[in-house]
Amino acid sequence: MRWSIEHKLPLFATILLVAVAIAQLTIGYGEVRQASRALADKRLPLATKVLADLFQTGQGRVRITALAKDPAVVAFLRSGGRSDREAALAAMHRITTDTASNAGLELRDFSGKLLLRTGRFTIADSVLVSPGKDSARYGPLMRRDTTLFIAVAAASGGAERAGGGIVQQVARLSLSERTRATLTGLAGGDVTLLLGNASGDPWTDFATIVPAPPSSVLTSRTPVSYERGEVRRASAAPVPGTPWMVVAELPSRAILAPARAYVNSMAPLAFLIVIAGILIAWWGSRRLTKPLVGVTRAAEAIAAGNLEPRVPVGRDDELGRLARSFNTMAEQVARSHHHLEAQVAQRTQALEGTNAELESFSYSVSHDLRAPLRAIHGFARILLEDHQAQLDPEAQRLLGVINQNTRRMGQLIDDLLAFSRLGRREIATGVVDMEELTRTVADEVRRTDAGRKGSLVIQIDPLPPAHGDRPLLRQVMSNLLQNAAKFTSDRADAHVEVGSQPDGDQTVYFVKDNGAGFDGRYADKLFGVFQRLHSTEQFDGTGVGLAIVKRIVQRHGGRVWAEGKVDHGAAFYFTLPCEDR
Repeated sequence: MRWSIEHKLPLFATILLVAVAIAQLTIGYGEVRQASRALADKRLPLATKVLADLFQTGQGRVRITALAKDPAVVAFLRSGGRSDREAALAAMHRITTDTASNAGLELRDFSGKLLLRTGRFTIADSVLVSPGKDSARYGPLMRRDTTLFIAVAAASGGAERAGGGIVQQVARLSLSERTRATLTGLAGGDVTLLLGNASGDPWTDFATIVPAPPSSVLTSRTPVSYERGEVRRASAAPVPGTPWMVVAELPSRAILAPARAYVNSMAPLAFLIVIAGILIAWWGSRRLTKPLVGVTRAAEAIAAGNLEPRVPVGRDDELGRLARSFNTMAEQVARSHHHLEAQVAQRTQALEGTNAELESFSYSVSHDLRAPLRAIHGFARILLEDHQAQLDPEAQRLLGVINQNTRRMGQLIDDLLAFSRLGRREIATGVVDMEELTRTVADEVRRTDAGRKGSLVIQIDPLPPAHGDRPLLRQVMSNLLQNAAKFTSDRADAHVEVGSQPDGDQTVYFVKDNGAGFDGRYADKLFGVFQRLHSTEQFDGTGVGLAIVKRIVQRHGGRVWAEGKVDHGAAFYFTLPCEDR
């Protein structure tokens, strides 16, 4: 499809505007996305710090430590649970009552034997945490089925040999959607908060138990991305005084939401700017190219042979000067055309006279030169046939030479006439079955090939049809195959191959043989009239056959060339238009 400037200019402006709009949206999207991510990287560490501070266990540790040092509890544990029971129980009730459902407070000896308990939450009958000596110690989060709980323990009453025991509190974490929503609200509404052990499972989002984040999140001091259902950005922080960690995370879709909102809001505006630019470019293109269209149409009319059209001059700018220059040029072209027509008519008349003289010369060659040749040939044959007995051997040899050269001269005249007629013959083109034509010619060559020392094999590969004049193409193939048969006549196993290969909208046909070959330096001389690379004593011929091949192929719009090496055969190539041309 051919596009005019009138269409190309708006198209170029449209492409430029669309490219600018896309680039602007892309850059803006990238900047907003980067800003959103930077803001998220600031929010996440802040959220983890707030959550870690929320879960600080300073007061709980102080209460358990104080209870472990309470005199009533110390006396109770040192007595092995035999005295001061009520006083110890009263001290325990200040931390955990008997009706508490989410916690349990225990007094055990150092062997783990339960001596006294308050609270209803009992998950295991053992010491869950190695007790701290100077202050209470928190253990990791633990899981039983769908329940998460923690334990804090402190040693009471001194060393084990002095009596005493362990104060241990076990508390259940309250997991619910309400808890999660409350904590998420404190972090801004779109941040997910997680709590778990620094060493691994279990972990919770305060509504359910969830898999532990990867170690890359827990060990990184800066926010990192990972995938859990979807890509998330997360930051982790330890809870001071515990083996726990908190993680705050944001899904990537939430981080990218401002960038998507930017694109959604700016895309319509960019679209309107592009539409306005297209309309302006179209109007400007029409105004600019209208005079050029007039010049173009007038030039096309002149190129088609109509020398009358002229371009109206209605402007004083560059386009107006172009119109005036075009009209001046058109006048000069018209004058030159009329002068050229007169010269062509004169030279056509002269050419017709030359052709008539050439036809007369051809007639003379065909008839006037043949008559003396026939006479010479006839008398020499009479002498050989009727007076052979009176002639000595030398005279008989000389008459044989005369006879042979008159036949060769006759063949030379025939070839020259055939070569000269090729330039005047009209070509009747059509689809030619090259494979069938080649097989027919090959059969004729095999029948007429005589005096061969060995066998002759002509291999014909599948050949695609060509577009050309069948009789002329038959002449091409006949000359090439006869040439191959002649130059392989001294081979015991002569082999000739005919094949083809595609070459764009043409087909390359070739004829290869394993005959005498030729020196590749003189390949161009092969296709000249009377040009021979072998003597007549070696191989008979007039030196016109390949010149005829070249003339026919060139008249079909093709090329012809040859490749060869002495005593290693030769290959002749020619191109013809394909069938669907």
